[in-house]
Amino acid sequence: MLEYTSYLTYDDYKELGGTLSEHDFRFAERKAQRWLDYFTFDRCKELDVIPNEVREVLTEFIQRTVAYETQKEAGETITQYSNSVEQITFDIKSEDELKSDLQKIALEWLPDYLTNRLVNFDVRAYLQRKDNTLK
Repeated sequence: MLEYTSYLTYDDYKELGGTLSEHDFRFAERKAQRWLDYFTFDRCKELDVIPNEVREVLTEFIQRTVAYETQKEAGETITQYSNSVEQITFDIKSEDELKSDLQKIALEWLPDYLTNRLVNFDVRAYLQRKDNTLK
């Protein structure tokens, strides 16, 4: 079996406002992490320490993907989500719109070194640079 390394623990997820049971979290977290790896070009796999922003993005991805799947199964449109701390209004109608929504979150919340589109960008070399410029 292939080794899977999670970027987000269940305890961190709960601390960040997650509401799923631990059982449901395990499945949702893997899907959310696949989306994150897609938007970051697998750069998180190269990191020795996972930044807090990655955990926050994964928590939001989990909430959005679970809401989308719930809406899809019920055949309805979800327009509001609340986790008892904050209330978010959104409208998900298709997987393309979900993908666009998740990509926007990734680009806005994550550090540039995880989402930039430079070809052959070496995230490890970047993190070791003193000036942290994107060259």
